Amino acid sequence: MHRFFIETYGCQMNVYDSNIIASIMADAGFERTCHSSDADILIFYTCNVREKAAQRVFSNINLLRSANTKVVAVGGCVPQAEKDEIFRYKHINIAFGPHAYHMLPTHVSRVLSGETDRVLDVTPLHPQKFNCCGAERTASHSEFVTIQEGCDNYCTYCIVPYTRGKEYSRPVADIIAEIKMLLARGAQEITLLGQNVNSYDGDAPYINIRKPRGTWNFGRLLQEVAALDGLRRLRYTTSHPKDITTDLMEQHAHIDVLVPFVHIPVQSGSDRILKLMNRGHTTKEYVDKLMAFRDICPGIQFSSDFIVGFPTETEDDFEDTLNLVKEVGYLNAYSFKYSPRNGTPAATMDGQIPDDIKARRLSMLQSELMKSQRAHNEAIVGKMMEVLLDKAGKKDRQYVGKNVYMQSVVVESDDADLIGKFRMVIIERAFQNSVAGRLV
Repeated sequence: MHRFFIETYGCQMNVYDSNIIASIMADAGFERTCHSSDADILIFYTCNVREKAAQRVFSNINLLRSANTKVVAVGGCVPQAEKDEIFRYKHINIAFGPHAYHMLPTHVSRVLSGETDRVLDVTPLHPQKFNCCGAERTASHSEFVTIQEGCDNYCTYCIVPYTRGKEYSRPVADIIAEIKMLLARGAQEITLLGQNVNSYDGDAPYINIRKPRGTWNFGRLLQEVAALDGLRRLRYTTSHPKDITTDLMEQHAHIDVLVPFVHIPVQSGSDRILKLMNRGHTTKEYVDKLMAFRDICPGIQFSSDFIVGFPTETEDDFEDTLNLVKEVGYLNAYSFKYSPRNGTPAATMDGQIPDDIKARRLSMLQSELMKSQRAHNEAIVGKMMEVLLDKAGKKDRQYVGKNVYMQSVVVESDDADLIGKFRMVIIERAFQNSVAGRLV
């Protein structure tokens, strides 16, 4: 039997795609292994949002290939973006985009049989891929479900509209069916995924006869998912500020299983830079929505994304970003140096910022974000919180889990069967990236 190994890079949507790939490969008779040395089929599922992620893929192909390797398949956004040049890497047999993963077993079989030694499949979005979840798909206690894919916003720095395509929302009936399957197989926490998840605009003619046929918005979908038996915790990511509505805020106030934590990327605190980025909002509009969110749903917390060193960014622009971080008080955030991506408008803009300046600004921004994160961690000391325990810790008798705010919580217990369980924990100590507590 042929064995395959998958290495995944990038966002949660890539993790979701990789899980589907694993299940459909298993359905086709291939066996998954967790060790690349045991595999004759290597699958790399890639991200092209930043340059380093793409470079690391090709480095790891050389690192993981062995005498046993018969097929190297590279999927995801890198081959979609580099389709004209992807085979300059001579060891690649199959290059497939994020809309063609359902065809991978067929492509692998063709290469193994000797019918061909190279396959390029970068077809446009085909909804059929979402119907290939795989009979062999297993479920952990926490699972991702893609509900929307693609992006119509065309931020000037972003490659996603060119690799994932235009926005597409899956039918509600398909989403509900997949979540029901995952819950039946042991999932308790579901995270809904989309490039712009809260722009969801799906059709649901058959899902619930009490409600009229027609288009559903994201808030209505959240209500339907939250009502499913067995669901203990509901999350979603990623949100665009322009699609944060009062209706969505009110869902957080009324749906018990919906966590009080939202990821809302802003990228910059400078209105001038936001305009160059084509973000479609000002800093004030962004902050006003967050404040309204807090008024409607007290206790809500936020994370965000930031880019430093966007073309023409001045010290004053960067100072605006630091001031925004101080004003909002993010629970956590992801921050990066601007990385030019071929084919995006920003890559050819005048005023590209030298790397040493980007590195200095990133260090300053991350220092400010770390202060905010540490303050949030210290603020929950003494509180009792529900934690979903994810994995064993680094030490004996140690477990690590997540609370509703995605803070890492470390506990100790002699119980050998806590992974995947919800437990109440009193928080006793705070660190930079985690907190520690004791089981109640």
